[in-house]
Amino acid sequence: MTIGGSVVVAGLSAYLPLWGAALIVAGLLLTAVIRINGRTPVRWLLDRLEFRTGREQRVARLIAPLPVHDVEVPAGLCGIAEDGAVLIAMIQLAPNLDLPTVIAEQTIYTEDTVSVESLLPMLDHYGIDIDIDIVTTGQRVRSAGSYSMLYDQLIGSHPVVGNRLTWLVLRLDQERNLKMLARRGPCSVVAPKTLATAAHRIAGRLRERGMDAHPLPAEAFVDATRLLHVGAELPELTEQWQSLQSSVPGRFVTSFGIDWSELDESGLDDCWTWNSGRTTLVVSLSEADGPRAAVRYVGPAMTETLPDYLRRLPGRQALALRATLPTGSSLRDLTRDERTVEEAPPEMAAGLSVAIGPNGQILGAITGQPRHRLALPLFDPARYNPRRRAVDVQAMLPVAQQLVLRATVVGADIEVHTSRPQRWQHLVSAVGDTRSLRLADVDSGITETDATIAVFDQLPPQVSAAPTTMSISDPGSPRRGSVDLAIEQVGEAQLDVRIPMRTVRVNLVEPRGETRYLDDNDRPPPGAVVVQSSDRTVPVTRPHGHPTR
Repeated sequence: MTIGGSVVVAGLSAYLPLWGAALIVAGLLLTAVIRINGRTPVRWLLDRLEFRTGREQRVARLIAPLPVHDVEVPAGLCGIAEDGAVLIAMIQLAPNLDLPTVIAEQTIYTEDTVSVESLLPMLDHYGIDIDIDIVTTGQRVRSAGSYSMLYDQLIGSHPVVGNRLTWLVLRLDQERNLKMLARRGPCSVVAPKTLATAAHRIAGRLRERGMDAHPLPAEAFVDATRLLHVGAELPELTEQWQSLQSSVPGRFVTSFGIDWSELDESGLDDCWTWNSGRTTLVVSLSEADGPRAAVRYVGPAMTETLPDYLRRLPGRQALALRATLPTGSSLRDLTRDERTVEEAPPEMAAGLSVAIGPNGQILGAITGQPRHRLALPLFDPARYNPRRRAVDVQAMLPVAQQLVLRATVVGADIEVHTSRPQRWQHLVSAVGDTRSLRLADVDSGITETDATIAVFDQLPPQVSAAPTTMSISDPGSPRRGSVDLAIEQVGEAQLDVRIPMRTVRVNLVEPRGETRYLDDNDRPPPGAVVVQSSDRTVPVTRPHGHPTR
């Protein structure tokens, strides 16, 4: 560069003063070396040109559905998608519904996680390199009805996710593995079977460690892909420089790279606190380098000041969306000439883990530890082979209705069978959404198969198409023989929560205004702790009370 610069200076010196030629050369060097927000001026110019000229091609790739077909191997079926030279498979990680979440003042704790370290040995399959993405998507609260605003007081700025689904996305690059695949036979035959076998092998190893992991067949693969872009229909998106605009007014799809050096002790969990819409978090693993991560938000425009660990991806939003879906694109396609999606340092990667299932709904404050709240999911949100679950509630009706109401706000669709419908009508009317809460009615036009939870209030539980059945009876009633979760009211404002191997006693807590939804709601249950309303009365982009970064 010094020699080249000297030649240029010598050529210019015949027409310009020496200092003028030197300034021109320095300016040219600066445009190619100095980085502004991770890119050089030359790269900014090239990216702008590419953004304007390649829009139609990017949109076409984004909206084109990938062909997915079932591949049968000795271990079973597996859906395989094809995107150019890359084959894709998915493994569903179902949540462990018996693992509660403890929410403290500054942190939350759950054991329902998958660690990066446990997946790293699964990247190599007898000489075949498989890339693995941990992809998790969800929402803190269901953004429907006024109750979500009240419930938001309970979770505040904590990264408590009411509804969450997690998959592993496996990618087999046939070109990168061509030499090894060719030894086994024709690539078109061998490669899909190799990936399907690897998917079943990985799922089997995870099941040995206590995780409920299953490769998805083709139909479930397509359904999971839809779930990963809920709220953003791909053909209706308009690409902009900083985001993708939905056809719904005020709704945008915005992706960010993760700067690991700027994360605090909350780690990747903090990504869930910066948007009131849907959040998708991706951690990408490869034999080629360290873990990389990105987060995608569907909701209001991300125009406010953001934490330092969120790196904007201007001009790359269509590619970023595709990289967070089960396609042939990955986060490594976003790393060209910039530092927006960096790899995690080894010391951070060693302790990195990602939550699998939802934290569920808040049941109360742990007795003796008033600053620690207990959250637990009542139902399995998994769409493929959801776990059937029996919940037994022995409590006064207002307390039981509180459990039902909070289940709706974290994503449950509930149908109530009751011998006292008049005492439920107020709650159903207050919620005002027959999809999330309704009384059983054969004339409603909504079938029981649409329900997530079937509630039997003062009635014997019946066989139901809903994956979860909840029976409600008065305190002190005979217990059901075999249930997965038992909740018993043992005091005016105390519950015993019985899950396998443990019982936790909690004190009821409620946001101010919740009792108006419940039966006999003139006053809160005696002894219940009322959470004072904060300045934040509606979900906003930045949670109220979050420290400024």
